[in-house]
Amino acid sequence: MRPKTLLIVFSVLFATGCHAAPGSDVAPSLGGSADPVTQRVLPSRELPPSLYDDAHTAALELVGTYLATTDAITAVAGADALRIAPVVSADWLAQEKEGFEYYQTNNLRSVGTTAMSHLMVQSAHVTAEGHVEVGVLVCVDGTDLFVIPAEYGDPPESVRQVHPDYEDHSGNEAQWREIQDYLSQPGVMWGDIAAVEAWLTGPSVDALSIDSWEQWWGVYSC
Repeated sequence: MRPKTLLIVFSVLFATGCHAAPGSDVAPSLGGSADPVTQRVLPSRELPPSLYDDAHTAALELVGTYLATTDAITAVAGADALRIAPVVSADWLAQEKEGFEYYQTNNLRSVGTTAMSHLMVQSAHVTAEGHVEVGVLVCVDGTDLFVIPAEYGDPPESVRQVHPDYEDHSGNEAQWREIQDYLSQPGVMWGDIAAVEAWLTGPSVDALSIDSWEQWWGVYSC
């Protein structure tokens, strides 16, 4: 993943219905009439009644694991990026590896943790083949996460206590100078709070992985 202040990744979203429509195959008779010879009707499918609740529970666990794993990898400058593989799809893994390579190429590391809140399942779908697709909106809070050049020391406690509203710091002049000196260093970045739309896919609700992750630009209160 790129620093939270830089991360905007895009994907093609799913657009499928929840029920299969009935259809028919008709073969003409030898006389050229349209008498039905065979007819195939696809049965309608009903979603499991607990699908949304189960999807919400699974999404909370998966997104939490994804964020924690991302923070662990970026904390060591993007090393061992394949640790993210168990929680993302094979298609999405390339995007993750590219993000972690950004840390390695630019010699960056992260300090702190990313949190989440207000996760909402906006879509849950089972395909005709039984594959599960879940779309969620979630607030991702990166205000405790700093991205810094790897050779820099960790942010001092004074910075961690007042960030991100350090302008309202009410401490003494020495503390204020320490905050300014650290945050004014080249290459110091920190996260903010943003809504994210993620798509989770898998063979079952209990085996989902993240298949896309992009900032949500619509209305969603975080």
